[in-house]
Amino acid sequence: MLQDNQIHASKVRQNNQEFLVGIFSIKQILSFTKYTERLIVYFDDDNKPEYNKQVQRKVETSRVEKIADFLIDDPDALFPTNIVLSIPNAAIEVFEEQQNGIISITIDRKVFSELKRADGDVYLTIIDGQHRIRGIEKAIERLESEILSLRQLNPKGLNEEFNKKLIKKSQQLNSLLNIELVVTFFIDASLEFQAMVFSTINRTQKSVPQSLVTSLFGLTEKDTPQKTALEIVLALNGFEKSPFFNRIKLHGGTYERNQSPPLTQATMVKSIIELISVNLRDSEKDRFRDRDELKINCGPSLPFRIYYANNQDQFITDILFSYFSAARKTFVDGSLPLWDFQENTKPQNILHTTVGYQALLKLLVDILRVEKDDSRRDKVDIYIEYLQHCSHLNFEDQQRYPFTSISKTILYLDMSLAIWPAKDNDSRIERLREALKKR
Repeated sequence: MLQDNQIHASKVRQNNQEFLVGIFSIKQILSFTKYTERLIVYFDDDNKPEYNKQVQRKVETSRVEKIADFLIDDPDALFPTNIVLSIPNAAIEVFEEQQNGIISITIDRKVFSELKRADGDVYLTIIDGQHRIRGIEKAIERLESEILSLRQLNPKGLNEEFNKKLIKKSQQLNSLLNIELVVTFFIDASLEFQAMVFSTINRTQKSVPQSLVTSLFGLTEKDTPQKTALEIVLALNGFEKSPFFNRIKLHGGTYERNQSPPLTQATMVKSIIELISVNLRDSEKDRFRDRDELKINCGPSLPFRIYYANNQDQFITDILFSYFSAARKTFVDGSLPLWDFQENTKPQNILHTTVGYQALLKLLVDILRVEKDDSRRDKVDIYIEYLQHCSHLNFEDQQRYPFTSISKTILYLDMSLAIWPAKDNDSRIERLREALKKR
């Protein structure tokens, strides 16, 4: 906790190393540290920091913006992991251990005053948590900007709608500032030690499998595009007559080494979300929006968005079922569907692979641009009319369609040109030529 200019924290000992742990509100944390690119290398005789002119601590803008989105859009936003800081001796006036075992550190008031200056010195260095701190700062900046705009647009407070928005944003800002975080402090940690701590924390972290992430969305009671996409995938995988029956590798499933289905749960869920939400960042925001709010931006590149917005999830399932059933019926070798994947074998043609699925899905978006009538969009025969123009393609030709990412473009353009023949100055011809060079 923070009282005036005193930090109170508990001592922790691990492997002959000591550090302090305390709980502070975001408002308190931002009173004694903030994000900075500058790296302190030492302090001069007047306890003024000297900075490394070559090394700058950069953050990823996209990651910062996602953290800000998370804090603003998710009412259950939390950060259970520690922010790790270093307190230099130059910033400490008094260090004492109280009778209850709590460490009390009196911080030089210049630490707080310097932070109020735009180019002031940041004495308490962030060892780990720069993206979180910068994301928090960005969220606060956004909310403060929105509050200022609402006040300027409604200076006399006569517009009730604006008043409601102002109250909501003000409450959000207050709530954000009072979020409590766990903070770990190292006292006067050397640069080498800071680097070691940062490396230890980050190198031992393991990324979460995307299939597990999508499965966890299924546990929530919230109505989200992620949950809808997962339910669609599970339905398509579980229905015996579906072209995706037992074709999707589900998270937690048990599969023999040579019996793994060709598509992963994460790939399919992501591909459906991409046809509902504008982009990955927006899909995170859409988790906290009512379905009605997604009725905007329902353009041809997002054909599933309007169905999600109108609570017509089943129609998305029907379209995918009908379209890929048409592919299974149309693309055959004699009487055997090229789509069908035999267990205990490796993929035999491009249709057995993820890139084949992605190429077909990209073509579906083009077909749905033409087929705007919902009464036709869930009919197998309608899709057969389109796909039969592609039946001459040799999907087993691994020279033209190697099982690599570039084949998504090659196969898609081959099918597109077969259905809608090239016209003068058709850009698809050049795109196909360039793709073929990259095989």
